[in-house]
Amino acid sequence: MRAPYKLFAVLFLFVFCNARASTSTSEITDMWWNPAESGWGVNIILQNSVVFATFFVYDTNRNPVWYTAPLYYQGTLVWSGGLYATSGPWFGGPFPPGVATIRQAGTATFSALALNQATLTYSVDGVIVTKTVQRQTWANENYSGTYAGGYSIRLTGCAPSSLNGIQELAGLIVVNQVGTTASIAVSVPGSSCGFNGTYTQTGKLGEVQGSYSCTDGTHGTFDAGEMTPTISGFTARVAGQNQFCNWSGFLGGIKRAP
Repeated sequence: MRAPYKLFAVLFLFVFCNARASTSTSEITDMWWNPAESGWGVNIILQNSVVFATFFVYDTNRNPVWYTAPLYYQGTLVWSGGLYATSGPWFGGPFPPGVATIRQAGTATFSALALNQATLTYSVDGVIVTKTVQRQTWANENYSGTYAGGYSIRLTGCAPSSLNGIQELAGLIVVNQVGTTASIAVSVPGSSCGFNGTYTQTGKLGEVQGSYSCTDGTHGTFDAGEMTPTISGFTARVAGQNQFCNWSGFLGGIKRAP
């Protein structure tokens, strides 16, 4: 692939790098709720293929009640397992070992239908509940900075067909984000590309959609999703097209040391 493709891939890396915080699936770690039912929710923590779910719900007397569920991956973005009720000593006093009790009160299943939509089904002592939930957004991330990054993308449907295949590249990525406007400048020896788009966020995951152009005339559109930042950089999943190819893959960058 020519340098313009490489630059495009690098920018694409910024915009839509695969944010797989889990080694098995897309990232679902987040606070999930139903906006029409504010006041309850479920906290989902994903480690590799195992989810730990914490429920914020109430009993028949409208008092807070505590349920947790370790859920195991069943395939096709579905996790299921037992749901447990726990009790223990008062939070303001000492916590002696062995005082807390736990019993299985039912089961739970979390099924991700899309990055921002899931079905939560759980039972407690014979009462079955099914809810449609989405991620809860508290504050937008800002990806502005300089990164040493890289990408791996697959190009398909290319004309000429000799461009089809996997392309990988490492380069320098400079991101400027102001509110919902994001611009990315990517450079490799002999070429540069500029990407511009609109940033949106659902829960902890970001997305940028827009267009790009390179110094050699390569241009097209891109969509970067599952963007997840850390103190050391970011990762994302990317897809897009230009006048030669369609492409998709993963991107990530390491933040320049302070």
